[in-house]
Amino acid sequence: MNTSKTDDDFINMDIIESPESDYLYTESSQIKDAGKGLFTAIEIFEHEIISIFKGEIITNQEAEKRAQQNEDRYFINLLDGNIMDSMYTDCYAKYANDAKGISHSLFKNNAIITLDEDDNVCIKASKDINPGEEIFCSYGKPYWKKHSK
Repeated sequence: MNTSKTDDDFINMDIIESPESDYLYTESSQIKDAGKGLFTAIEIFEHEIISIFKGEIITNQEAEKRAQQNEDRYFINLLDGNIMDSMYTDCYAKYANDAKGISHSLFKNNAIITLDEDDNVCIKASKDINPGEEIFCSYGKPYWKKHSK
């Protein structure tokens, strides 16, 4: 009898096994003047992957061109040096606001931007998040340094 386990024998407990549209939605953010925010319709547990970023992969040269036109609010820096632009892509992740940004809101970030096990840029819960709660994650100091001017 073979008792060794393969990767197929394990279930990844950090992934929500439903389409994002079944449990995520957007509406006006609770942060003043932040536009739309990302909310959950279900309980999300700490360490679960909430949403994957999707977008157009562009070069640094194209990113600089778009930045000069002030079209750089949805950029994600990738490990290979390229940039993902989610501005014109349907993607729930891009609606997660930063509670610690320049507005100094009363809310706290409850998620982080990281990589999943397949190296996709994603939002992952840093604590349990209840149904109806808005999802917040840090954009990082470089983002706010540029966009607070």
